[in-house]
Amino acid sequence: MQVSTPQAEPAAAHVLALLVSANGKIDDAELARLEDLRAFERLDIAQADFVTLARHCLVDIGAGLCERSWLRSSDMHYVDVLLDAVPDPAVRLLVCRLSAAAISADGKVSADERLL
Repeated sequence: MQVSTPQAEPAAAHVLALLVSANGKIDDAELARLEDLRAFERLDIAQADFVTLARHCLVDIGAGLCERSWLRSSDMHYVDVLLDAVPDPAVRLLVCRLSAAAISADGKVSADERLL
């Protein structure tokens, strides 16, 4: 798996996209929750571009998480590269809050989402 350097797209949005795709799908309820929270505006990314990022994450890591109960070392590396590209603690905290809101939008947190 090749991790794209998060310079081409907002790194914080990329981390959020990874967490949204962690359960193996991009859920409309999660996107709606993010829209309600103005997440796309706050992370300076268009919703369509965010969905594209989430689809890439789904291909790179998300779909495979559904098949196991652990993270492979390549998955951990992928996540580490994305997180390292968001050095501002306030932005990291914002991503954590938005991620928690998104992944709980359906009323549950899946095992895959919990892994990440």
